[in-house]
Amino acid sequence: MLYTSALGRLAEVTQVVSPAEGHVFHNRLTHTLEVAQIAQRLAERLKTRSVLCADLDPAFAEAAALAHDIGHPPFGHVAERTLDELVRREDVADGFEGNAQSFRIVTRLAAHSKGYRGLNLTRGTLNAILKYPWRRGEQAAPREDKFGFYVSELEYFKFARSESVGFGKSLEAAVMDHADAVAYSVHDLVDFYRAGLIPLELFDDGKTLDREIDSFREAGRVKPAEVDTHRDHIKNLVTLLPIGIRYRGTFDERAELRASSSRLINDFLADVTITEDHGDPALGLPDHRRVQMKFLQNLVWRHVIRSSRLAAQQWGQQRIVRKLFRTFLRSIRDRKTDHGLMIVPAAFVDYVDRIPADGDTSPPAAQEVRLAADIVASLSDAQAIAIYRRLMGERLGSITDAY
Repeated sequence: MLYTSALGRLAEVTQVVSPAEGHVFHNRLTHTLEVAQIAQRLAERLKTRSVLCADLDPAFAEAAALAHDIGHPPFGHVAERTLDELVRREDVADGFEGNAQSFRIVTRLAAHSKGYRGLNLTRGTLNAILKYPWRRGEQAAPREDKFGFYVSELEYFKFARSESVGFGKSLEAAVMDHADAVAYSVHDLVDFYRAGLIPLELFDDGKTLDREIDSFREAGRVKPAEVDTHRDHIKNLVTLLPIGIRYRGTFDERAELRASSSRLINDFLADVTITEDHGDPALGLPDHRRVQMKFLQNLVWRHVIRSSRLAAQQWGQQRIVRKLFRTFLRSIRDRKTDHGLMIVPAAFVDYVDRIPADGDTSPPAAQEVRLAADIVASLSDAQAIAIYRRLMGERLGSITDAY
């Protein structure tokens, strides 16, 4: 997993803001590596703590963490939503979803050997990747907005889940999921505090903190009654942060921020419990820890993601994604003409030639749409921008440019 190009691409894919903003911010790759480290650490801790975790495999949890974001398209969630809209508009019912795209990459798209397609992963690893082990629209599935695979990868899904029952995710998948939530709860907050966008320096004023908690209560991320119940826990959490200090980047400030991050992560891992769900082990997290994590996430949402500056960027990013998808889809559909495949990146020409693909029971027209989404999703932020500019005649580039 560590050596696949799909993972390396994440170095130039948005986490919350563009990688072009600089190393102050996490990109998808640095986030992914930290999730993998946290997942491995948590799995090893749980394995020694409970007999219910005797079969928990830290290697599966780590591999799943490395794979969990490789399906993210350029620009992050805004492109994910845009691609979903575009694919569904072409009558492909399961649309686009980053988790399902990750599963598609490791099972069908990644190149590892001429003898097979995908990474030839074990059943345990594939099952650990399935954070949402159901297809879109499946009756009685726990969530409608998230799902783990496309119909085109149904046979791979059946293989991964052949020893599982119902919609319950594997223990390794649960470990990966919690590690992901811990990582972005803490590290996104730290990034934007360092950048001056989240004013922790004001939080030593009790009134400012109360306003933030009230805003969290109104946001609907958790039930208002839970915020009321755990208000003191939220205030205790904030004492672990460098409140009252405007970040300048001195040695002492950097060291204190690292110590604060470490304390938060340790707290969110230390209180994880193992329970039984219909006889199977499952992860549990105390309510006050869940509310604390949601509060940190809401700070990023309130001060950064809802920012008009970010919204303006995302408007342009949606435009790029729409243009690229429609261009690649038209090229795939015109593949038998003189100009057909000239615009398709070389890495995908073979997949176009193989429509209809082995093991994919969806109609050829749906496979064309899916492949157009695959191409867009395979790009980095910088590649997507460069190709768009070339297509629009804004910056033609060089004949030696590769994409």
